[in-house]
Amino acid sequence: MKNVTLVFFLLCSLMSLVFGQIEGEKVVARVNDEIVITLNELQAEIRTLPQDRLEIATTKDGVQQVLDQIIQRKLLAIQAKSLQMDTVAIVQKATQNSEESILADFLIIQVRQGTELVTEEQAREYYAANESVFYSAPSLELKQIIVATTDEANLVEKALDKSSFDEVIVEYPGIPNGARSGDLGVIPINQLSQGIYDQIKDVAEGKWAGPIQTNAGFHFIMVVAKNPSQKVEFENISKELQQQLTNSLAQQRAIGYIQSLVDEATITIDNATLKEAILTETPQGGN
Repeated sequence: MKNVTLVFFLLCSLMSLVFGQIEGEKVVARVNDEIVITLNELQAEIRTLPQDRLEIATTKDGVQQVLDQIIQRKLLAIQAKSLQMDTVAIVQKATQNSEESILADFLIIQVRQGTELVTEEQAREYYAANESVFYSAPSLELKQIIVATTDEANLVEKALDKSSFDEVIVEYPGIPNGARSGDLGVIPINQLSQGIYDQIKDVAEGKWAGPIQTNAGFHFIMVVAKNPSQKVEFENISKELQQQLTNSLAQQRAIGYIQSLVDEATITIDNATLKEAILTETPQGGN
């Protein structure tokens, strides 16, 4: 009897703890009597969005979209369970794989977070030992005039014979719904397309080249200034270098940790069975 009472007490305590946590959180939505979506759950979902979709979370409509997706997913999952789809072997395996991936990722995060921050002195030593790496790429300060057609390019070329580059920019501000004429700013030469660079690399400062045809249109490009490669001083990158070196050490630590688990494990591979997993033809992509 005492054992039963103890088990009942523990169960009640556990349920109180769980429900207390739910009650302590802000609830965003309730669906039927079985789905409760908390603010923490919604925010966690938002944080998993890819970088190119994060912008949707900056508006109420965007956040509502994420919430709608959670609601739809939960309703589908409940319906699938009611149809006993959670008992299907392939679903159970996928669930297991998902849990393993989450646990593995979480463990690696913990291992990486155990890495001590590289000190400024250590970063300075690395900088001194690898000084040749810390030079900016040569760059060009550029302006452009861009037009859409050959006829317009001929007109620009004639106009540049009579007027300054800046005056012609005003006459040809760019392609409607396309690239614009004007300052391109300072661009490292390794970020220029090879076709553009080949056309302007020998152009003197204050001179222009063109027309240069690309998929964007016909370009006339003025070389405003040429900037040689320059040494990046340690003081300007010390914090970034400390973080980069720390991240590199954290990655090495994670790789070493994984390898140690592999080395300590007893692994037996049946090569005959392994060969059966080799595809005999390239799989076709989905439609």
